[in-house]
Amino acid sequence: MILVLFLPLPSFAAWLNTSGKVTSLVTYATTNTILVGLSVDGADVAQCSNKTTFAISKDIDAEARARMYALLLAAKTADTTVVVSYQDAGGCEPWSSNPSVYRRIVRLQ
Repeated sequence: MILVLFLPLPSFAAWLNTSGKVTSLVTYATTNTILVGLSVDGADVAQCSNKTTFAISKDIDAEARARMYALLLAAKTADTTVVVSYQDAGGCEPWSSNPSVYRRIVRLQ
């Protein structure tokens, strides 16, 4: 019974939510990653090197990425607030040769 206390427990990341207005949307011809700037920086994720920008991952389904982009573009045009959800640990989007740069968006409201 005592041995059970010394076994490592799995770690689960939680989602963090940041509310703000969309200040920038950046797309590139060389990657499908979309960079998103908000009026609020949001919570720091230690593993991600960039602390001010979020990313819609190049690795998600193209249709899902297009829906997220459309929602953010509409919010920017209407000057309305969005809620961006991202993981509190890990979940970073790579950029160039760096594997952990931007906080990866997992949900939008």
